[in-house]
Amino acid sequence: MAELNLEAILKIDRGRGRVMLGEQRMLLLRQQSLQYLAELLSQQLGGSLTRSLLTQFGFRCGSGDLAAVRAAQDWKSEQDLLRACCELQSLMGLAAAEVEKAVCDRESGEFRLAGVLKTPSDDIGNGACTHGGCNVAIGYISGWCSALYGEPVVAVAIDSDEENGPRRFEARPRTAWGDEAEPWIRALDETEYSLSRELERKLAVIEEQEAAISELSTPVMEIWDDILLLPIVGVVDTRRSMEIMNNLLDSIASTQARCVIIDVTGVEVVDTRTADYLLKVIRAASLLGCRGVLTGLGAAISQTLVEIGADLSEVRTLRSIKEGLRDSLKFLKLPGRSSS
Repeated sequence: MAELNLEAILKIDRGRGRVMLGEQRMLLLRQQSLQYLAELLSQQLGGSLTRSLLTQFGFRCGSGDLAAVRAAQDWKSEQDLLRACCELQSLMGLAAAEVEKAVCDRESGEFRLAGVLKTPSDDIGNGACTHGGCNVAIGYISGWCSALYGEPVVAVAIDSDEENGPRRFEARPRTAWGDEAEPWIRALDETEYSLSRELERKLAVIEEQEAAISELSTPVMEIWDDILLLPIVGVVDTRRSMEIMNNLLDSIASTQARCVIIDVTGVEVVDTRTADYLLKVIRAASLLGCRGVLTGLGAAISQTLVEIGADLSEVRTLRSIKEGLRDSLKFLKLPGRSSS
C-alpha cells in the first residue's frame, strides 16, 4: 500500500515566502484562525448558513488537494489515494482522521470511506462542530472523495456517545444515503443561497411595508359630498410631502371633490419648510379646482408660524375639523347631510 510521502511533495520556499504542496501553494494558519472565522460568520450570517459555507469551503479544499497530491506523487491504486485523504488531513492539523475502512471498487460500484475524527475538545470544532472545524473536515472528505470517484460523494459525521469525544465519519455516494445524511447534503447544496439576494428580498419587503405604512399615515377620506379630509400626523419632510401631495391629488381626481380639509393637529414640528410644503399642497389642490382649508393650528404652531414669518395669507385657516367642515358646506351651499 502506497503512503503519502509528505516530505517529497511538500516544499518550503523561504526566499519567495511559499509553502508548496506539489505545484499548489498552501498557507499555514493557527487553528484558532479558522475558529475566529467561523465565529464571525456565525455572528453575521447565522448558524445554518455558516455551517453550509464552511462545509462547502472544506469540499473545495478537499477536491483541490486531491488534484495536487495525485499530480505530485505516483499512486498504485485509487484505494491508496482514498486513504491519503485522512492522512493529509491529519498532517495538516485539520483533524486527526483515522481510516477504518476504505473501498473504491468501480467494477462492483462499491465506494466507502469510514473512520474516526479525533478532534479533542481544545481543537477547532470542539468535537461537536460548534466552531466549524468538523464542518470543514467533513466537507473536505466529501470533496476529496467526490473528485476521486467522479460522482457526488457525501461524508457524514456521526455523534459520539461521549461529550466532546471522537466522532465517527462515513463517506458514501450520495445515492447510497438515506435521510440521515440530509443535513450534510443540504449544507453542500446551499450554494445558490446568496446573502445579497436575501438582503434584496428583505429590502423589497421593507419597501412594500413602508408603502403600506405611508398610505396609512397619509389617508385621504371623503367625509361629505365633494369634501375630502386629509389628517397629517408626524413630521413632514420632503419625501413625506410628496407622498401627501400625490395621495391628495389622486383622490381629488378620482372623487372630483371640490373642497379638502387639511388638518395638522398631529404635526409634531412646524418650521418654514413644513409651512412651505403645506402651501404647495393647497396650491396643487386648487389647480384641480379644489378649495383647501387648513385646520388644527394650535397656539404653539401659530406662534411658531409667526416667529418664522410664514406667509399663510392665501390660505383659509380654522381651529378644528368641525369648523372646517362647516366652512366647506357653506362654501358648497350643501345641506348638513352625510354622503351615502
